[in-house]
Amino acid sequence: MAAPDEDEFIYRTRRGRPGMDPAMRRMAFGAGGVAVLVIGVALLWSGVRATGFGPPPVIEPPPGPLRTLPIHPGGLTVPEANQQIMSGQRFSAPPQLAPPPPAPAIDQLDRAAGITPPPPPDVSGLPFPPPLPGQPAAPAQSNQPAAPAQSNQPAAPAQSNQPAAPALTAAAAPAVSAAPAPAMVQLAVTPDETGAQQVWTHLQARLPSLFANKSPDIVPAVVNGHSQWRLRLGGFSSAADAQDFCNKVLQKGAACRVAGS
Repeated sequence: MAAPDEDEFIYRTRRGRPGMDPAMRRMAFGAGGVAVLVIGVALLWSGVRATGFGPPPVIEPPPGPLRTLPIHPGGLTVPEANQQIMSGQRFSAPPQLAPPPPAPAIDQLDRAAGITPPPPPDVSGLPFPPPLPGQPAAPAQSNQPAAPAQSNQPAAPAQSNQPAAPALTAAAAPAVSAAPAPAMVQLAVTPDETGAQQVWTHLQARLPSLFANKSPDIVPAVVNGHSQWRLRLGGFSSAADAQDFCNKVLQKGAACRVAGS
């Protein structure tokens, strides 16, 4: 029996390393053979083509055209080419203009706004103006019946020993200076009559020295189909007096202009 202090030797048998599985070995050999076969075929094919196996292939174009002209290409069809102005032909007939637009019916607008136009002045009783020198006077109308017609035989011209009177040249009569017409000033324009009356009341309270003891003229009018009421003030002998009055009103900060200017 061995001593206790001595090491115990254990003897084990060495086993050899297991070899490759036969199935795996066959698969590896098969794959290697296939790879070698592919490489050999590739080398053989490249060698045959390099040494010559006929001419290289020629790639020919397709038999039909690559691009075709469209049936209606854009830009070649002119719109409205059948119109007369686009035909390019010249006509001998004179051009015909379109009819003018109808005239505005001012009377209907005045009636819609409640404005009655003043009647035309009666000039039947006015005397005729005196004739200018060298012009024959207008024949006076008479209620007597006309004299019978003279015979068709020509009358013998009356002989006279007196010399013929020289022809009178009609001298232009000097223009007679007419008296200046009365003028009016316009103070405001409102869309209704009540607004015009309110403006007048405000002006009388604001500027009593200019508008005291004066009565306005509120005149209706139609402008572009819209009714307006114009606040005006008359009583000026001329346009110069009306302009002087407007200057005084403008200095006070109110609006004013000569009517018709």
